[in-house]
Amino acid sequence: MSVRSIAKRLGISPTAVSLALRNSARISPALRAKVQKLAREMHYVPNARLSELMSEVSYASKSQYRATLGALSLFPEQHPWNHGYPHLRIYLEGARAQAETHGYLLEYFWLKEPGMTPTRLASILNARGIQGLLCLGSRDPEETFPQALQNFSVVTFAASIPSSLHRVASNFSVDARTLYDQLLRRGYRRPGLVIQQSGDRRTSYTYTETLLGVQERMLPKPHVPILREENWNEANFDRWFTAHSPDVIVLHEQSDYLTNLEAYLDRRRLARPQDIGLALLDMNPDHKRYSGICQDYTQMGATAVEMLIGRVMMRDFGESKNPKMEIVVGEWNEARTLRPLPGKPAKGRKTKA
Repeated sequence: MSVRSIAKRLGISPTAVSLALRNSARISPALRAKVQKLAREMHYVPNARLSELMSEVSYASKSQYRATLGALSLFPEQHPWNHGYPHLRIYLEGARAQAETHGYLLEYFWLKEPGMTPTRLASILNARGIQGLLCLGSRDPEETFPQALQNFSVVTFAASIPSSLHRVASNFSVDARTLYDQLLRRGYRRPGLVIQQSGDRRTSYTYTETLLGVQERMLPKPHVPILREENWNEANFDRWFTAHSPDVIVLHEQSDYLTNLEAYLDRRRLARPQDIGLALLDMNPDHKRYSGICQDYTQMGATAVEMLIGRVMMRDFGESKNPKMEIVVGEWNEARTLRPLPGKPAKGRKTKA
């Protein structure tokens, strides 16, 4: 299906169709909507190579780009989503699906494969005509993006890489405020946040800062201090839990920690939510069970690809003096580990007649 076919169906020029598909202000909103609706119905897929060629005319330069984007991570494992970071797979799947809607392929490369170096990967990418890279981040929040890959357009996620790159992130501040507002409305007054030190850094300390602000403005003293734990340590957790008696535990990111935490609460015969609440800030492994925020990783991947294509088209390569950030707000997930809002039945339970 081509632009010319759409133009013939609507009785307008191919130029007008092309402008409408690019959301040009030169075309009226009504006509843009009509063209885009018909394009969807006719399963129109843009010709990425043609878009590149049109862009080359504007920039009066020759491109070797072949309508393929690259993806990589700075994690040591080839597939970090199999090693405690399942959301990275969702990023990648969302990005790949969105790339395909624009006529692009998205190919994943293992940067830290034995024998691979950033310089060698750059050579491979150049030979393949790949100019845009989607970086899935790093386990080490202080690891910078390789200098040898600075000649590519790059978009990354969250705050896991300190380099000055364009990025897509969850709206950590809004997500945290939503969660604490839900807790306050349910009567919780002693929330205890448990967060990885590396996770704290990867979220720009927003989750911890938000809790401290809520405590200062809205909660009675003494406040429950934040527990920063990279891995589960039952002795440390028990000391913190026993000393400060939180009425709800807020957990960030750690799937193994969650499993151990649940086992600990079971051993103490503390039912959720009857005896203590449990809320997750992200990475919810069971939406029917765990209350909290569900970040939209699919949309984040799609948004990152949209940004990356734009950066390639604009010839915006390497680190940026003015990096752009797109933020995606998560959704509240009711589930069963928090007591219900006043006047509402508990999730999944029948009310008495």
